[in-house]
Amino acid sequence: MKLDLIENFWNRINDSNAIIESSWDNEVAYLNGLGIGMEETLHYFYNEKPDSIVFKKWIEGKAKKQEEETGLVEDVLTKEDLLFWETNGYLVLKNAIPIEDCLATQTAIWNFLDKKPKDVASWYTIHEDQRGMMVNFFHHSTLEKNRASLKIRKAYEQLYKTSAICKTIDKVSFNPPITDNYTFFGSGLHWDVSLKPPIPFRLQGLLYLSNCNEKEGAFHCVPGFHVKIEDWLKSIAVNENPREVALQTLTPKAIIGEAGDFVIWNQALPHCATPNFGKSPRMVQYLTYVPDNYIEKLEWI
Repeated sequence: MKLDLIENFWNRINDSNAIIESSWDNEVAYLNGLGIGMEETLHYFYNEKPDSIVFKKWIEGKAKKQEEETGLVEDVLTKEDLLFWETNGYLVLKNAIPIEDCLATQTAIWNFLDKKPKDVASWYTIHEDQRGMMVNFFHHSTLEKNRASLKIRKAYEQLYKTSAICKTIDKVSFNPPITDNYTFFGSGLHWDVSLKPPIPFRLQGLLYLSNCNEKEGAFHCVPGFHVKIEDWLKSIAVNENPREVALQTLTPKAIIGEAGDFVIWNQALPHCATPNFGKSPRMVQYLTYVPDNYIEKLEWI
């Protein structure tokens, strides 16, 4: 274990004025390689406030060998898929995960949240690891099996045009139907990246664990915006917030899918989840890869 990286990371988040030789991106990649999500790491650090020795022991205890599938080598995206991607900045990889694995993941989420599919009242009790529709549920054999999907990895490799990529350890989402007493807790149209141009090329993705049509909390994005975002940003007045302008002027499209379908999008696309007007909770697992040389911009705009 590269304890110097862990030491640097502890120093970085413990003292914002510390001079750190390694980069944030290297530390994130290293944690992901150990099967540890950045979000759960920060949650542990800020809640437990461990010293560096305890922090290293926590990392060592959480670390696990990342299993990878073997066998698939052929492309999974066609020329037509890639042309659609270049134009729209997103695509849907059909049947990325078998339906039985989706059902197993649903069961794991139900059990983790201590909710029951047939007990509607339980859908609206708030678990301590829920943050709105997001759920800090990172580790389970079925989540790890989905992350190990070679079909999903191959799609990312084709879009990044390299096999030098690393998967992240991310959360899941539980979005129950809205009622007279329950409103939607998701965020509106947004980006998960700084809008300081140029926007670095990175992909994001989610796995539909349940069927999701336009009215059932479908993922939405603004197709094609990745090719116009820089000109659009230049058109925004100095005294205007581009994120607020996007909310007021851009119209996203619903990207529907069935259980097992995987949605990948360019992070330059503004996107959002939507209220669920269906009859059962919408569940997804977030799963993405980043290039080994990816550098996150720390200046947030």
